[in-house]
Amino acid sequence: MMKRDDGSTIPLIIGLATVLLSVIFTASELQSLFVAKQRALSDARFAALYVAKAASGNDPVIGLDYSQTVRGLLLSPGEVEVRTLDGKTFEAIVCVLWVSPLGVHQPLQICDRARSRVIS
Repeated sequence: MMKRDDGSTIPLIIGLATVLLSVIFTASELQSLFVAKQRALSDARFAALYVAKAASGNDPVIGLDYSQTVRGLLLSPGEVEVRTLDGKTFEAIVCVLWVSPLGVHQPLQICDRARSRVIS
């Protein structure tokens, strides 16, 4: 049993604050990375669907890059490539640049792809 309570709680508070700040910083970095990944996927889906809808009445040219059709419509301009390999299915590849919100990591290019099929 303790007879007296000597000491300070400042080291405990500093330790808990350090752990809390590191968790917050890590969570914000991961959340930002997740949002960038979802943005790339969303833009890729939009690009594939938009080009497929625009080409639904025409015969698409196999191997032609259709990225200029959607480049001005995307919210996050980055690298965009939209192609068809079989004349029916359009594949869009969109890359966005992720910048660390805290400046801890180097900027990173995140890419995602989506496909859309023309139904005629």
